[in-house]
Amino acid sequence: MTLARIIPAKSLAETAAAQIRDAILSGAFRLGENISEDRLVDHLGVSRTPVRDAMAILAREGLVVVRPKRGSFVFETSPEDIKAICAYREILETQGARVALGNARQAYLDELTAIMDDMKTALEHEDAVAYGRLDTQFHNAAFRHCGNSYLRDANALVAGRIAALRASITAPYAERRAESMAEHATLTDLLARADLDAFDVALKVHIRRTEDVYSRALAEGHLGSTPKGKERSK
Repeated sequence: MTLARIIPAKSLAETAAAQIRDAILSGAFRLGENISEDRLVDHLGVSRTPVRDAMAILAREGLVVVRPKRGSFVFETSPEDIKAICAYREILETQGARVALGNARQAYLDELTAIMDDMKTALEHEDAVAYGRLDTQFHNAAFRHCGNSYLRDANALVAGRIAALRASITAPYAERRAESMAEHATLTDLLARADLDAFDVALKVHIRRTEDVYSRALAEGHLGSTPKGKERSK
């Protein structure tokens, strides 16, 4: 008897969550923005139940905050939160890279090289959204190749928030993208040469520079629901 493995179809809630997640990570929904349930029902063409279930999924991922009787909002941040996230990244990414090199060195380095090629293309085309997505792929690559589910789960705790923050800060600061590209090239080269002490130093500089840009973006209103001096269209 021949039996084929059944691949479960995604539920409506999971499909809705994927689309809303993509909108948050691309910056289409700004940090702190109210995500209208009525608007989602209309745009997605589904009932309120899968929309609410989708919000529950995204709340567990830390991307959405559900406030009773007020609605669902994209998460917000603060200087203290940014500092804590960056410190967490320093600890996790230095170790994640080491484990990935030990577990699947060539596959890990090959993926970083391919991502770097795509980042260069995005930079040349001034595509801030694509560059931000690729930046996220670059930093998450270690956890795809580490072979350790606990490390992957630890990264997943903040990966969505970090990706959303990148989407919010890359667009206003073109000069930072060029600087970031050079830093990623250095990180890739140091990993290829297994110069891990120098990699740790370069990664710390990279993340702390990112922390400075987050703080600048927050102060200038790029990480809030409404940019300073601008009204969102009704």
